[in-house]
Amino acid sequence: MVTADFRDDLSVAYETRKELGPEYERAVLESFVAGAAESIDRRVDARLARHGQERQPDNSYVAVPVFSLLFGVGGSIWLTAGAHAEADAVFAMWLGIVLLNLVFARLVRRLHGE
Repeated sequence: MVTADFRDDLSVAYETRKELGPEYERAVLESFVAGAAESIDRRVDARLARHGQERQPDNSYVAVPVFSLLFGVGGSIWLTAGAHAEADAVFAMWLGIVLLNLVFARLVRRLHGE
């Protein structure tokens, strides 16, 4: 459902873009999107408050490091005790885990705008 405020904001952004020209188009669009996102967040928070709920923080990004650690420990035990692998295999596995977590951390930072 599109509210009147949203339509007004869209009209203002459109008129501003026409007045300022294409060189300011990106800034006008970013401003409009930021305002729309803020408006949506307020509406969701208000709806949750009406139902007696609070928005829970998204901590799903913690799963990759935790499972990586569990996989690394379990894999190390299995490689050394069960498979009788050399130390190079254990090192290669941990190197892969570290690289995976570094890439994942960069993605999380980028997604959260840090």
